[in-house]
Amino acid sequence: MHYARICKHWKTVGLNLHSSCKLAFALLLCTLPLHAASLSLGTGNDWYTMGLGYNQDDGLSFGAEVQLSLDSGLSIQLDAQAYTDRIVSQRRFDVMTASVSYPFTFHATKLETVISPAVGMTMTGNLGFQDIQNSYHDLIGRDPVLLAYDDCTQDAHPYLSLTAISGHFFDLLFLGVGLDAKVIPSWEYSVSSSMHLAYHDILTLQLGYDMKSGEDLYPTQKTQEARYEGLKLGYTYDGGLLQSFYTTYLTSGYSYGGFAFDVLSLLSPKSFTQADFTFSTGFLYDELGQQSRLFAFSFGNISFETRHKNGPMFNRMEDQDDRLNIGAWTIGYQMGPENTKSLALPYAKLLAGLQRFNLQQDYTTTLSEEIRPIVGLEVGLRIGKHGQWVIGNQSYRFRLATSVHYVLFHNTIPLIPDFSEHTGPLLFQFGLVIDIEHDLKN
Repeated sequence: MHYARICKHWKTVGLNLHSSCKLAFALLLCTLPLHAASLSLGTGNDWYTMGLGYNQDDGLSFGAEVQLSLDSGLSIQLDAQAYTDRIVSQRRFDVMTASVSYPFTFHATKLETVISPAVGMTMTGNLGFQDIQNSYHDLIGRDPVLLAYDDCTQDAHPYLSLTAISGHFFDLLFLGVGLDAKVIPSWEYSVSSSMHLAYHDILTLQLGYDMKSGEDLYPTQKTQEARYEGLKLGYTYDGGLLQSFYTTYLTSGYSYGGFAFDVLSLLSPKSFTQADFTFSTGFLYDELGQQSRLFAFSFGNISFETRHKNGPMFNRMEDQDDRLNIGAWTIGYQMGPENTKSLALPYAKLLAGLQRFNLQQDYTTTLSEEIRPIVGLEVGLRIGKHGQWVIGNQSYRFRLATSVHYVLFHNTIPLIPDFSEHTGPLLFQFGLVIDIEHDLKN
């Protein structure tokens, strides 16, 4: 009862904190007249796995981000993250950071270096994110995540960080190394290094290593640190209106990703004339209604694609502690007519690659870990004229897609009740895809 009374008291404090968040967001909007270059509104979730690792719906479970960048280079950012620990302690905590940063650029003969210091404030504790998570879970028919907070109060910490990246441009490619250090006294200290391979400032691949050291303010803090340190692999995509990111920690199997929309890009003057590179994303649904996320990068008719679905099995929703993670990584070749006057054009795509079938019982026990070669066929309709919907140097087109994958050697996958419906031999999906074509010359 004493604990309940304390939490009730701090719930009132939390309301004041939420009001402060609204004030901070209002201040961001007030700075828009100061020659704002971009305003990105984003969200993240651990169900971005790209088919790698596991999906326990635990750890860094979800988050949100608001970032305002001015023409001067000054950036104002608000990050919110919810951490849960279902497996070890049955506890949770929230983290929110408000910061301001500015990039300093240094040019040498064959080297370009950008150093970005940041200063701000970090809040930790019970920030009310459990209510947000469970409201969303209720909306999509998932079990609520009912975990006690490590501390029902809120704690404030100063925030300092330094990000540096240095490298060389090779025509459309950039190869460099990066270093990121964060100091949050009485909370956490971290440092990471990484290699960057970027394609025309649009797509960046990263391979790096994270190290963290916490102050053990909460009992679950060490558990979360272990999940999000070590060798990591990820990418960032900056497509103007749509941006996306993803990082997986290869030792622990935990991952986090998301997307954002730069609403100010809608005001960019149109300059698109041709498609040099295409980023595609969309949602595809199988016969059970389970959703897969598609991410693809295309050069001409050749595409490199991943699609993944994870979470509780839709054909066994009564036991949501058993979670699948199925990912396909394929190379595709697309064929079809191109007529600038047609509103809808048919297309076909041949696919070949590998598919992974993973099933976890009660979050920790692996029941299935299989990889098989696949071949596939996708057919559909491209909606809209070429260059009809343009923002800046990007053209947007939609596709209605239907695909079938054939899993080779599917009969060697162990039979598991209900899970076998997800392993083939034929896997059908239908959904909506958006293609973002980039003109790299404008």
